This record gives sequence, C-alpha cells and structure tokens, in this order.
Amino acid sequence: MERDVPAVMRDGTVLRADVYRPAAEGRYPVLLERIPYSKAMLPLAAYCLDPLAAAAAGYAVIIQDVRGRFASDGGPFYIFRDEFNDGYDSVEWAASLPYSDGRVGMFGASYMGMTQWQAAVMQPPHLQAIFPCTSAGSAFFRRGGAVDWGLLVYWFLSSLGLSGVLRAKQGRPEARQEFLALVENIDRMDEVYRFLPLRDLPVMKLGASDQAESFAPFFRDVLDHDTFDDFHRQLSVLHRHAQVQVPAFVLAGWYDVLLGTDLNHFTRTRREAATETARRSTRLLVGPWAHAAFPHVVGERHFGLGSSGLFLNLETDLTSLHIRWFDRWLKGIRNGVDEEPPVRLFVMGKNVWRDENEWPLARTRYTPWYIHSGGLANSLRGNGTLSPEPPAAASPPDEFVYDPADPVPTRGGNLLMSPDYFRGPLEQTATEERPDVLVYTSAALNEDLEVTGPLIVKLYAASSAPDTDFTAKLVEVLPDGRAYNIADGILRARYRRGAEEPPSLIEPGRVYEYTIDLWATSMVFQRGHRLRVEVSSSNFPRFDRNLNTGELGRDSDRMAPARQTIFHDIQYPSHIVLPVVR
Repeated sequence: MERDVPAVMRDGTVLRADVYRPAAEGRYPVLLERIPYSKAMLPLAAYCLDPLAAAAAGYAVIIQDVRGRFASDGGPFYIFRDEFNDGYDSVEWAASLPYSDGRVGMFGASYMGMTQWQAAVMQPPHLQAIFPCTSAGSAFFRRGGAVDWGLLVYWFLSSLGLSGVLRAKQGRPEARQEFLALVENIDRMDEVYRFLPLRDLPVMKLGASDQAESFAPFFRDVLDHDTFDDFHRQLSVLHRHAQVQVPAFVLAGWYDVLLGTDLNHFTRTRREAATETARRSTRLLVGPWAHAAFPHVVGERHFGLGSSGLFLNLETDLTSLHIRWFDRWLKGIRNGVDEEPPVRLFVMGKNVWRDENEWPLARTRYTPWYIHSGGLANSLRGNGTLSPEPPAAASPPDEFVYDPADPVPTRGGNLLMSPDYFRGPLEQTATEERPDVLVYTSAALNEDLEVTGPLIVKLYAASSAPDTDFTAKLVEVLPDGRAYNIADGILRARYRRGAEEPPSLIEPGRVYEYTIDLWATSMVFQRGHRLRVEVSSSNFPRFDRNLNTGELGRDSDRMAPARQTIFHDIQYPSHIVLPVVR
C-alpha cells in the first residue's frame, strides 16, 4: 500500500491517492475510484468493492481524493464541476504508472458513481469499463419540480460540510467554531429542515475556510436554477450517453434515492452509446436496497438472506461481482459475462432474483387501476377504493386541505436524509390516519399480481392556490392490515410541463391533468393482499413544502392553506398505471 501518490492534472493541480496493489512485481490492470469523502475512510470508499480483495485478485486499486478535498490540492471544491477533466486526466495518469498494464476500470457508489460517468463521456483512451453503483446523473436536486430538500441539506451538512471542516480544523484553530456549529445544526435537523426562506438557511452561511465554503455557492446555485437549464446541463451526463464508449455495470436499488437516474443510465447507454460493445454489454442489477447499503433487511421488511449484497442469492458477493466484471473487460477472460442476460432484478414479494432480456420488460401490460370514492376518501376511515374498472359517469370528487404549516411527514421511501428518517419500506397506517391523505384501497386479490416496471399516476385535480404540490404513493396492504410503501412521487404544479420547460402557475379552481412519476418497482402483490394508492400534497422534509402562494420557498416564508379537489369520474378518470407482468 502507498499513501498520497501524486497525480498532476492538466492545469498543474496535484491530486493524491492511496494505492493497493499486489506485492509481486509486474504490471496489472488498474481499478480507480475518485472520492470526495476522504480516501482514508476505507469503509466509505469500499461500499461495493474491497480494495484488498481486488489487489489479491491481481489488480492495482487506486482511491483518489477529488480536487479540493482532503489530501488533494485545488479548490474550492464545487460539486461535479471538475470531475470531467480530472476524471480523464486521472484515468490516463493511472494507465501510465510503472505497475499499470495500461488498462483502467472505474468503480464506486453515489458521488463516486457519478465520477465514472463523467470520466466515461470524456472518452479517455485507456478506460475499458465502469461499474457505477447507485449513481447520480446531474446536480438537479429535484423531483417533479420539488426540491429534494432532505437529501440536499443533510448531504451538504454531514457528508460534505462536516468532513471538510474536520480537515480544515486540523490546521486552523478558528475552524473549531464552524465544526461545532455544523454539529449543532445536524443535531437539530428537524428545525433546520423547517427554516424559511430556504436560501437564507443560516448554517449555509458558514464559510471561514475554503472547505466550509465549498458547498454554500453550490447550494445557492441549485436553489436559483429551478429548471434543467444550462447550469445543470454543464454538470450533467444525462444528455451525453452517446459519448460513452465502454460497457457499464449499473447497480441500483428499488428504494434508492438515485433509482430514477440509474435506470436512465442503463436504458440510454444500451440505446445510445458510441460503440456496439457499450450498447450490447452494459448490464443492470436492481436489488431491494436503499442508497449505497446492501443488507437483506431494508426499512421494516425482510427480503431474505439471498437479497444481501454479501450473498446475492448465495452465489456471489458485490466484490466478486466487480472482479468478475473487470476480469472480462480488463483481463480479457472469457468468463460468460457476455452471454448472460443484460438485466437481473430482485422481485420483491416473492423475494427471488430473476434474469431478463431488457428494461422495461417487453411483455409488460400497462394496466390502469382507477381510484373511486363516494366523495369521502379522506384517511383510512374514508370510502376510497381502487380497481381496474373505469369510474362511473358521475362520481363526487374528493377534497382535502393542504396546510404547509402542517405537512404530511416523510415516512420511508427512496430517501437519503438524517438517520432518524429511515429509508425503504415502513408501515404507513399512521400517515393514512390524516384527513389530508386520500386513501384508495383495492379488494383482496384473488391471485398473485406482479408489478414490474415504470409507474405513473394520472391525477386530475384542482386547487384553490396558484401553485401547489400533489403526491402519490403505491402501498401494499397485508391481510392483517399492515401497509408498506412500494413507490412514490411528487409533482409541483408550476412544473407540470416538465423540468426543461418554463414554469407556469395554475388558475385556481381549474382542473389540470398531472402525471406523477413514481419511478419503478418489481413487486408481487400476493393473493389475499391488497393494493393501495395514497394521494396528498406533501412529503416533508424529504421534499420542500409548496407554500401555496405562488412564491417559492427559496424566496419566501409566507404560506397559506389550499383546498385540493381530486376528480375521478368518466371525464376525469384519475388512475395509476401498473406495469403488470405475467
């Protein structure tokens, strides 16, 4: 092992890496990870691949601090900005090392997954393959136009801010105050989440050191650029898959905060990549996991030991999966990777792994299930139902009042927030007791129903406000009444036309069609179980609150209640589209 091995970037900046390699002399293929959280934090760096095991398998493993972080020079650090050029330069530097045989692969999860895509679109000649786990695709921290507030704040304060100040604290006594201030804010995160206006969040103004300053400008930029404009495009790879020349093994989780972009990476690389090898050989594996964690118990549900990243159906583990992938593409070993189906999914409910030939599945039947009620679907005690039968000609709508001062609290889902907000599937009946949550439940199923693929909700709704949010959640109801979230989504009314279109306020009282993206799942609802759809207007603090005034929370603290009306008749047939698979 060698520490702080220097690499000089094209502008002269020195980045430093730790290297793990076989003790025997010779040249080896290189596996490169680029990390903003400190290469010395080996448990964090080795989320998916154990570098010691990889070195024992005949690889030189390089874990590099990105520009402006920890042992590397440059800065101030700005999220994703420098990873395109630095990624290219680092790959080519790794290929030139005296113990390198010139073949380079990249690995890593989360931010370290994004750095792989950023390097890949730059086409460094010596990059042979990548293995991005749970990877972002851009800096667009929004879902349906709502700010992914829980992720944005917690990630900046804890993962980036705290670690940066810890480094600065070592050589600068005044940084201790910044460190203590960050700790205080992390310890009272609920209060931090509720602060308005968002852009004036006091903790984001900490900045006596370069490291502390690193996230504040980006935080303001993310809030200011509320559509997918040129600012986001320059930090994104989502429109650049046609530049990818190497195969990618995309690893994702059904409850991961980055599931949507992982599926996007796979489908677009398979369709658009620059080489036939990249298009044909890119792979997808989706487990039941939350973000960058691979246990067999996720949230409050047990998916069987075979779902664990330690076992993967008792056949292999994540490190072995990596080594097998890189053996094929960096060592040229014909180990069957080319002949295997391109998609492997964990089917929840049955709790089994299954290979498929494409995503979405070609045999999918997209089936609408409609919401119904007698006009009182509020809470579990209401009369809301769900069925494949279209609504009658006349059906009274449902109403509820959304008050941003008392939002529906976040409970589980595809989130990454402070540890007191548990990720994954959690029991939902406490949320469903609220009168501002509409609940639509099916009859008990007569046979198993598999739902595998993308999910959307078509909602016809009116609001008394000039702007508001609508949320939808798919839930499984067990025979004993327990209810667990499967997938969810949100849509901010002003962004109903899409992230790249100019925002447009709505006319109070007018009915609009809203398409809410719930991303995707693979779930068998078993015989005797029921399906449920929840509809409301908030999921806080996971997403920032819509203030219902036409002003954004980034700029204002003035809020007002809104009366929401959900229609489900023959003219406005609100429904969820289920990807049914036999």
